[in-house]
Amino acid sequence: MFNVKMIFVMLIFALAVIACKNDKKTAEQTEPETKPQQSVKIPAFNGDSAYVFVEKQLSFGTRVPGTPTHLATQKWLVEKLRSYGAEVSLQPFKAKIYTGAVWDAANIIAKINPDNKKRVIIAAHYDTRFIAEKDPDPAKQNKPIMGADDGASGVAVILELARILHENPIDLGIDLILFDAEDNGDNNSDNSWCLGAQHWSREVVKSNYKAEWGILLDLVGAKGARFPKEYFSQQYAKELHDKVWDLAIGMGYGDLFENIARGVVNDDHYHVNTIAKIPMIDIINIPNENGSFGHYHHTHLDDIGIIDKNVLRKTGQVVIAVLYRTSDGSF
Repeated sequence: MFNVKMIFVMLIFALAVIACKNDKKTAEQTEPETKPQQSVKIPAFNGDSAYVFVEKQLSFGTRVPGTPTHLATQKWLVEKLRSYGAEVSLQPFKAKIYTGAVWDAANIIAKINPDNKKRVIIAAHYDTRFIAEKDPDPAKQNKPIMGADDGASGVAVILELARILHENPIDLGIDLILFDAEDNGDNNSDNSWCLGAQHWSREVVKSNYKAEWGILLDLVGAKGARFPKEYFSQQYAKELHDKVWDLAIGMGYGDLFENIARGVVNDDHYHVNTIAKIPMIDIINIPNENGSFGHYHHTHLDDIGIIDKNVLRKTGQVVIAVLYRTSDGSF
């Protein structure tokens, strides 16, 4: 994804966001009691399991589209999602990156309850960057990164969601989408990023597919993570964005889901919003006041050592709560 610095826009945006709420609940609470009409039980999200899914992805190596390690990861992801009862398909496409190279890529689409007409989307990207241009060691800058947080964390949360949904049936159609060729763009060109999301969104326009909303998970597992309200999420999906953050804060996770405006990120959700016209928000770690990503971003520090099981747990618990509350009408 590409982080755009739009100082003027951010100043206006910041004025529109209310200051952080004072939340007194403990971080161990997993579900608020603010909606008495809730009738569905919210399953617990297992951060240890999600962590193992991060480790498994890294065991394949770097996941640059078209490489043997990428294809091995893709095969494993398809098999794992099918083992949880999902209807899984590949959406192959040619990814022409900014260097002029053309890579074989494929989005992975896993449908939960495929016959349910009421559908929502949970998405992440599973590819990793082919260079580490931000690495402090110049000798390592032309080598691909492992992408423990930038890619694998979001995928890991989705895999744990799939496991939970399989064991705890839900009255809701859920499309788990793993976008490819997201993280191999040019820092000076917005449209060179998120090629899988762009392809998927253009194909959706040609079809009769409908989804009520979507949540993108990107950089959701790092130590010290902070999820502020990203600009495009507020611009295109404000109602959903505010409801998710209110729920997360009510669950005691205000330390992670911060009710502040920060960051303008051209991520997969931007193209789902603008091309497919499906409101989608981005849960993404933007810890720095200037709107930049963490110190490990696009460096070789983005390895398993950066991952925090508790951050994975809190993120996943919020998404699980949103899904089951949506199924019973209490969200």
